[in-house]
Amino acid sequence: MLTLSAYLGLFLSALGAATLLPLQSEGVLVALLLSQAYSPWALLVVAIAGNVLGSVINWLLGRYLEHFRQRRWFPVPATAAGRCCSVGCRLSATL
Repeated sequence: MLTLSAYLGLFLSALGAATLLPLQSEGVLVALLLSQAYSPWALLVVAIAGNVLGSVINWLLGRYLEHFRQRRWFPVPATAAGRCCSVGCRLSATL
């Protein structure tokens, strides 16, 4: 049971670090590697899975959160969102 909780903790810290939360998953990974109680390859796979899933969550938020811009509870004012979109369009045009 302790092994499962270690892998779950690493997965959740990697997931949180890859999303908007200010977490550090590297420290958890290094601590588990230094304990030499877990397979390094399994730890690496779990950390990669958490980071990839966190990146997918960020992509989904960026892709579909725009649909709620006209709602009163939307946290970003329309003027700020317009400025952000215009900067993004200028940057993507230069690439």
